[in-house]
Amino acid sequence: MTSPTDQRSSARLPRFESGLPELDAILGGGLAEGASYVVQGSPGTGKTILANQICFAQAAQGRKSLYLTLMSESFSQMFAFLGSLDFFDLTRIPEYIYYASAYPTLRDEGIDALLHLIVQEIRERRPSLLVFDGFLAIGEFLDPERRDNEFRRFLNELGALAAQNRITILLLTNSDRGPSSPEYTMIDGWIELLDDLSPHQPRRELVVHKHRGSPILRGRHEYRIASPGLVVYPRIDADAPAREPAALSAAGSHSRSPARLTTGIAGLDAMLGGGIPAGTTTAVVGPTGSGKTTVGLHFLAAATPAEPALFVGFFESAARLTAKAAGIGLDLEPLVEAGTVRILRIPPVGPLIDEIGWRIVEAVEASGARRVVIDGLAETCRSLADEARLRCFLDALDDRLVGLGASVVHTREVPDLLFPTSLATGQFFAVVDNTLLLHYALSGYAVERRATLLKVRDSDFDHHGRAFRITGNGLVLDTAADGGDAQGNAADTARSGPGDVG
Repeated sequence: MTSPTDQRSSARLPRFESGLPELDAILGGGLAEGASYVVQGSPGTGKTILANQICFAQAAQGRKSLYLTLMSESFSQMFAFLGSLDFFDLTRIPEYIYYASAYPTLRDEGIDALLHLIVQEIRERRPSLLVFDGFLAIGEFLDPERRDNEFRRFLNELGALAAQNRITILLLTNSDRGPSSPEYTMIDGWIELLDDLSPHQPRRELVVHKHRGSPILRGRHEYRIASPGLVVYPRIDADAPAREPAALSAAGSHSRSPARLTTGIAGLDAMLGGGIPAGTTTAVVGPTGSGKTTVGLHFLAAATPAEPALFVGFFESAARLTAKAAGIGLDLEPLVEAGTVRILRIPPVGPLIDEIGWRIVEAVEASGARRVVIDGLAETCRSLADEARLRCFLDALDDRLVGLGASVVHTREVPDLLFPTSLATGQFFAVVDNTLLLHYALSGYAVERRATLLKVRDSDFDHHGRAFRITGNGLVLDTAADGGDAQGNAADTARSGPGDVG
């Protein structure tokens, strides 16, 4: 007896890879054989590039494509533009990709002759993919009183042709007609390319509005047009795995104490109750010059071959970072040379927010890093997304990194030099497990640095702030807790801090 699950599996249309793995993931597994799709977008959004990119990816696998157009652009002109892209290979034309203009047939003989031409070309070329560029131009040659009915008939016959011959059809259009139009209601999938020209951060975005029978990744996914063609970055918060609880210690599965990772600073480990709980995320926050990156460098320098580390920064080069570490007694160069520590610098201007996220995820996957320091991520991404999106992004990124077995330390700058009365950047602090505040304090006529733990997830910790110094031997915490009224008030605020920061 065939089970309902088996029946559903057998009824599911076979998929094929588009040549863009990220697009396939957004589509829930790739394009379906025998299905028809509308690819919509204003001029310049990359529709023609995307369609050709898919055609050449099929050619590389020995599959044929038929590219029909109703556009006025000549193929020689199109090839000249495509020639700058990595995927373009003139030797694949016409054996694997055949280009033809259908405009003269439609203009001189009408829509039925156009359908006949398509059938003839399919029989002769035997393609697995049909691209029809500018297909809405058909409407210009239809009787206005019968236009919608005739257009529905054309789409219906085209869809039947695709299903019978197991041909996937891409219908390209720059029309902005509403979603109730026949081209959107009768097809199997609808992909839209958007060009957001916001003055502070122009971006291109891809949206899959519809894909029958597929668990699509919803939302706007950023992309750029570069030498490989369209490079798509799925939203990192789409289908992100749920964060697993902190790793339990080797004492046994019944123990409620998580395993700990040394921060590389003995006094801070003592305040934390033995180090950072493994598999958690930590925010080291403070004003400029307070020592945030120094804490990250200590965590980095504690890496071992069994616990490799990754430092992700946006402003300092690897050479400057290792020199900075050497100035406080941390020798990173041997660790970098051995591959135990990897330093990744991402330019702060240019990358898209999800591009940044995926570069970090890929670096952790490639290095197997168990210790990850991300220096200034929230500040870098602040201009790339609104508050709600940024919070979702940071949370999902941490979920993915923790899921890969990493313990993550973020640094985050706050404006207050002294102990802040509140931490308003709640989109960041609410998503981390542990928070260490570095701040300045007045001690008589002198200014000193102090460290105060605000929260440690599911764990007790030292609630008293401690003064610290950055020396040639690293960051050194005083063993005595702060005293006095001002320090006592800071400690009291620290105890209530987790509520203030979400």
